[in-house]
Amino acid sequence: FLKAFSACLQVTVEGEVGGSAVLPCSSIDNHLKEEDITVYWRHNSSQNVYDIIEGKGLVERQDPAYKNRAETFPTEYMKGNFSLKLNNLQFNDSGKYICYITKAHKNPSTQLFVKGIWGGGERDRWRTRSTELLGASKGKESS
Repeated sequence: FLKAFSACLQVTVEGEVGGSAVLPCSSIDNHLKEEDITVYWRHNSSQNVYDIIEGKGLVERQDPAYKNRAETFPTEYMKGNFSLKLNNLQFNDSGKYICYITKAHKNPSTQLFVKGIWGGGERDRWRTRSTELLGASKGKESS
């Protein structure tokens, strides 16, 4: 169960814990050469989710949290599609994802909300990690 909404340059994607979500990223330049394709996927500005260097997916510097969970669609690269699929979603996957397309000088972003089923009444059934993080940050100082 996924929903996608478009608002200006940012897209919002929702997914469920344990499920998958595709985060869109594309370039209108579909006459790319493999050596020109360099794309960096980052989560909350710093976590390395996935790199595409000269048309090849590289995971050597990938954050361990995404190991064996992040994938792209190599057959789509030449068409300008650099979308990312995240599998086995976790609450910690919620946040802002940026797709840095180096040759296009574009950095489209996607906001991911991961929801889970919690006990309680129907109105308490869905709760997002981003709401939890807001509550937790009020009581803690970041170091």
